[in-house]
This record gives sequence, C-alpha cells and structure tokens, in this order.
Amino acid sequence: MAVDRKIGIGIDTGGTYTDAVIYDFRTKSVLGTAKALTTRQDLSEGILEALDKLPGSLLREAEIISLSTTLATNACVEDKGGRAALAFFGGDEKIINEMGGKYGLPRAEEMHIQESFTTFTGGIEREPDWDYFSQGIEEKFSHLDGAGIVEIYAMKNNGVVEKKAKEIFRKKFNIPVVCGHELFSELNSLQRGSSTLLNARLFPVIEEFLKAIQKAIARRDINAETVIVRSDGSLMSGGFASMRPVETLLCGPAASIAGGIWLSGEKDCVIADMGGTTTDIALVKNGVPVKAVEGVSIGKWRTFVHGFYIKTLGLGGDSAVHYSDNRLFLEDYRVIPFCTAAARHPRIIDNLRELAESHTAHSLYIHEHYVLVADIKDPDRYTDAEKRFCDALRKGPLIRREAAAVMDTDIYNLNVSRLLKEGVVQICGFTPTDVMHINNDFSVYSREASLWGARFVAFNLGISVEDLCSQVYDEVKKKLYISIVKILLENQDKYYLKNGIDAETERFILKSYESAKKGGSLVSLTFKTDFSLVGIGAPIHLFLNDVAALLGTRAVVPEHFDVANAIGAVVGNIRASWTADIRPVYASGGLTGYTVFGYNRSDSFRTLKEAEAFAVSEAETGAREEAFKRGAKGELKLTVEINKNEGSAKDGVFYMGTAVTAYAAGFLDS
Repeated sequence: MAVDRKIGIGIDTGGTYTDAVIYDFRTKSVLGTAKALTTRQDLSEGILEALDKLPGSLLREAEIISLSTTLATNACVEDKGGRAALAFFGGDEKIINEMGGKYGLPRAEEMHIQESFTTFTGGIEREPDWDYFSQGIEEKFSHLDGAGIVEIYAMKNNGVVEKKAKEIFRKKFNIPVVCGHELFSELNSLQRGSSTLLNARLFPVIEEFLKAIQKAIARRDINAETVIVRSDGSLMSGGFASMRPVETLLCGPAASIAGGIWLSGEKDCVIADMGGTTTDIALVKNGVPVKAVEGVSIGKWRTFVHGFYIKTLGLGGDSAVHYSDNRLFLEDYRVIPFCTAAARHPRIIDNLRELAESHTAHSLYIHEHYVLVADIKDPDRYTDAEKRFCDALRKGPLIRREAAAVMDTDIYNLNVSRLLKEGVVQICGFTPTDVMHINNDFSVYSREASLWGARFVAFNLGISVEDLCSQVYDEVKKKLYISIVKILLENQDKYYLKNGIDAETERFILKSYESAKKGGSLVSLTFKTDFSLVGIGAPIHLFLNDVAALLGTRAVVPEHFDVANAIGAVVGNIRASWTADIRPVYASGGLTGYTVFGYNRSDSFRTLKEAEAFAVSEAETGAREEAFKRGAKGELKLTVEINKNEGSAKDGVFYMGTAVTAYAAGFLDS
C-alpha cells in the first residue's frame, strides 16, 4: 500500500557536529535523527556520515533538503572569505576613510569610487563616465572571486545606475556580482556598501558548502530541491543563497530557534542552544523570536541583514578548562576534548597517565597536546620550524614538551600561534565534554583519557577529581545564568539595549548567581523571570534545570533537543518583505504633495490617500516577487503594515513620512 508522505531532510553543519533529520511534512513528525563530527577538511565527509545514519529507504524519497550552517558567520568572525571589492558610485573618500571602518568597509583606495550625478530624490542629472568605470574595474576586479556595486541614492530610483554598472561588469568578467539595491532597501549607503561587499566576500564560502552538499547527496542517489535557512529563520532556494550568501549570517542559530519553538511549543521563552563551540541565546515573545533592531552585526561587519536578536558566547562542551592562582575558569575558545582525540590517538592516554602519576604541578598547561587538522597550503609562508612541527604531527599528537623539542625551543618559548590561528593545528585539552565522560553523562569516547587529564588538572588546583568535575559544571551554569540575565535586562530596559551591560552591572549579576545558589545572604540579590528556558543542543540538559531554578522559572528540554537545529532547518517556510517609502514635499506655502519610492518605480501624488494606495501596491509587488525568488510556490499570504512618522513643533504636529511594508509568506510546495 502506498504511503502518503512528503519527506524532507534537515542538515545543520556546525563548528563541531553535523546533524541530520528525516521529516514527514504530511504528519509533521520526525522519522529519524543522526549526528556526526563536522569534517572541516572536506565537509561532505561529515555530511555523508550523518546521512548514512538515517533510514536509507527514506533518504531516496526526500523531495526537499533544507540546510543551515555557521560557515558564513565564522568567516565574519575570523575576517576570512573570498577576494572581493566594491564599486561605490557617489562615495566620498574622506567620509569612507573616517566612518567606513565602523561598518567593516576597507579604506577608499581599495574600492573603485566614482562620481555619481544622482540627486537626493533619485533624479539623474547626467550619466556617470562609463568609460572611466570600465577602465577602473579592469584594474581592480579582474582577479577577484566576487564584486559588489552600490550607488549613494540607488534606493530613490530603483538602482538605475547600479543596474547599468552591473550590465557592464557582466560583459567583462565571469564572476558573481550583486548590486546593493538587490539586497537591501535601507538608505545608509555606508552600511549598504559594507553589507554588499561582505556578500561578495562570501560567494566562495557558500559555494564550497553547496558543492559539499551536492557531492554528498549525489553519492547517495538523493534527488531533492536544496534550500537554506536565512538569518530570520525563513528559507531561500540554494540558487538564491548562492547570489545572496550574506543572508545566511547566523542562519545556524536561526534554525535552532525555529526548531526550539517547534519542538517545545513555548510562547514566551528564552532559547539556549549549546553546542561544542558556542552557545546561542535568543528571546521569544508570544511565539515570535525578537528581531535585531538595526541588522545583524558580526565581527567588524555591521550589516542590513534582517535577523533574530541573538547573543552568542564562547561556551560549549569543548570549551578549554584552564586554571590560574588556584582558580578554575573556562576559556571562550574550543579545543579538542581528550576523550575525543584519544579515541583516535591512544598514545594521549599514556602521556596523560605519565604526567598524572608524576604529581607535577606547573604554571603552564603542559598536559595539552597539539593535533594536525589541515595541511599547509602555501609552504613558502611558513618557517622551517613550523613545517618541521607539522611534519612531526602527521605521525600523531604531541604533548607540549615534545612539541617544544621538535621546534628546537623550550616549553616556555614555544610559539605556534600562527598555525593555531590559521586552523592548521589545534589544541587538545581538558573540557566539559571530558567531565561528561567522567560523570557518565556522555560515553561515546575515551573515559580513561578524561580521567587521567582530570587527575592532572585537579592536582594543580589542589582539589579532588570529584570537586574538579563539580566546579567545571558550575562554571558552565554560571556563564549561562549571567548571559540569560543580560539578554533579559537588555530586552526589558532600553538603556541596556542601547549601551550594553557594563562591568558593574555584570558584577551585580554574578553576585546574584552566588546569592541564589547559596542563600542565607545578608541581602538577597536575585533575578526572576516568567519566561521559561528552552534548552536545545547536545549538552544543554545537564545544566539548564539548575539555571532555571535559580531564576524562579522552569526548564523545557524537548524531545530531539540534540538535533533541534536540523529540525528548525526543515520546518521553516518562505518569508519576504518590501518597504515603500512615502516622503512629503514641502514648499514655502507648506505641504504640497507626496513622493513614493516603490519597488518598480517612483511617483508623485497630491493626496496622502493616493500615495498610500500606490505604496501598498508597490510594497505588495516587491514582497511577492522577493518570495518567489526565494523559492516560494503557489499562493502567498500577504499582510501590510503602515507606519506614519510625525514630529512635534511649537505649532503642532507635522508629517515626516510613512513606511509601508508588505510581508509575503508561502511554502516550498504549492
């Protein structure tokens, strides 16, 4: 008997794990889940391993594969990506050099800057010098992976100059190029330029990811449409994402939020997604995630990408456990856990046992090992000692003492920071994941390696292994508590949202944690919330109940919490919006009319009623076309929001303009 089902696959490629799920759209149920280590040297290997853990018969029935990833986000944080440049019509070199860096823009001399003859209202007094443009891009763009084009007043005339520049560009070069007006409708040309340049830099990053996906599904004979989660949790087609990769910023956390809401059914909650590398925290009000006010900001980049309000902290199962002055603390960065590395390299166990049995205390982390994770791509850039070090690591991990000997130095002067920064070498150390193995909360890898590592660390702190494990878990809970309170304060008080949480306030939050945990204080310092705490991500269930109790609320850890990001990727829909602006026209006698800057064209009207009707039509057209570009099919649900902006004067209220925004929502299938 034929089974009426529509199968989708959700895949999330994170910094530590790649998760996959099989989902039936008809019954809205999860039919299988899988998890594998992310293989950074070849992403397709980890993807294949995850897929092979799912029911094989269902894989080939899949009609849709929905993806989320941290690749674009990581490229921003690490300031990496492809070679790209920006053509900026109407840009002022002085302003760019003084202000552009705040948005992530390079100095003016690294762009092609050209005079534009467009007025503030979008009128074009005369054409730019296209011969000069053609010569300029020949010099600066011929060797690049991607390009972006912005014009200072493009949003006032539907990008007339940008479109012509793109046409000239395409005739010269066979590389992807996108105009600012195709990506964003906001007016700030510096932030629009930054966002457009970042998009160009991310072309090869997302291309590599999509190729890895296609390689994996081809090897398993899966014939399905590919879509990717956007920063706001909605979906877009793979083809759309390949030209607008900037819209995948924070798409991994966005998928986690969508998955958390879907799995938990909570309307008002804080969602905490803990992975191996980071923890992402977001706020949900009345079933809707709170959005970032001024666009997504990551690393040095301030963008116009619309996304959720998400706080990311360096806290995960693989956070490095370190100590100083008899005090234990967690680093913000990830190391390979002893248990994981020793499962592949048993010699690590012998090294740790020897150290622990020597009862040696040391100010340096002499128990940590170095592991080779990638080959050197350009040997001429590295010293002989660095190359010798990498050659030695090909035979297996080296403890600090051995690494120093290979580099012809001592343990105090050992310096492999460049190899670590560039991802060629990684540190293997003691982590919360090791504590999970010791406590039998997680038992996939080598518990013996974790135990020997714990004995060495505990000896250096002068405590028992049991106390060490307790302190590590407490450090995780404390960081979670502080971060959740900070996000609640920022969303309750506009002062904190604008200025952030200062050191004194954070100290107060820390004191409140200690007071809530211990009790019996002279003065009770506690924070309470009515919002539940929803936990997703593999290790979160070990910590969230205690944090929720300290905040006077409840923790919700739903079924499939460990693969919520992959579920969030596959349960999303297509959403798009477009805003048409109405601007007043004032003369000496007062208000004389209105100008509307629409999706396809701009026009002028004598009455506000006429202007609003035209703006609604243009906004709906823009939202509808954007939704179809992103992959929506069939009928769309359209809603319109009209926001009038008025100011106060001594003679009363005066009209400043109206923003008419249309929202279109649809699905991948009709």
